[in-house]
Amino acid sequence: MAKRTKLGVVTTGHGPRDEYIHYHQEILRSLGADVEVVIRHIYDGLALEDLLPHQVGKETPNLGSHVHVPGAVGNHMGDGWEHRFFALDFATGRVQAAIDSLERDDGVDMVLLACAAEFPEGSISAGTLLIHPRELMFSVVDNLARGSRRKVRIGVLVDAEHADHDYADWARRPFFERIELVMAPVVTTALAAAEELGRRHVEFAFFFGYGVGLAPYDPVDEIPRLQAAIGAPLLLPHRVTSLHLRNLIGPGLDDHAYLPQGWGLTS
Repeated sequence: MAKRTKLGVVTTGHGPRDEYIHYHQEILRSLGADVEVVIRHIYDGLALEDLLPHQVGKETPNLGSHVHVPGAVGNHMGDGWEHRFFALDFATGRVQAAIDSLERDDGVDMVLLACAAEFPEGSISAGTLLIHPRELMFSVVDNLARGSRRKVRIGVLVDAEHADHDYADWARRPFFERIELVMAPVVTTALAAAEELGRRHVEFAFFFGYGVGLAPYDPVDEIPRLQAAIGAPLLLPHRVTSLHLRNLIGPGLDDHAYLPQGWGLTS
């Protein structure tokens, strides 16, 4: 009997982030995977005062993080949370430390980064498998474009302050000349940007916010409204990643569970 796979998840801020445990564990188990999810948060053990020397603006290379801020209100994680930005080199070191802890202390079989951020090449690694949703998202686009005799029209919801950087990131991808990229900066709301993609008639839309729609105070209809406004499939990193993980975690899919009962001829 194959052993249960222990999946380590790294988040980019403070804990708890129980939605990541529930989502990844339940979607994988519902598809027949034998999996246990263990989670580490890169800033656990550090108070806000410890993090403030490393806080930066969006104009500086950074990693966005949900952290505990006493007295804060109005965040979709609940009161006492804020989304702040910390220097990328500092955050990257903490990400690597979390990966190391999951492998050394928790004995995980593979590690998932619960973010779709860009890290410097070679700056993080694992002794086991390291799953980076960002690269999975781009690999989907590569496969969409690879076999088509025309340019596939791809829409992307992006942070308005990062739009130029994000465009440059797409432009250096080897598949870029085989797609027609439509970027919709989020200036007011994500819904308004989604409506712009709908007006531009994209075939597929991508939103690189990991776990968007899963937080405790996210509206239940948030993602369905975005999808309806776009009028095309919306690909999210937590969805793409979970379906990819299912192929890596045993036991294998029971294919006949998806065929009519009694299917198959016998001699």
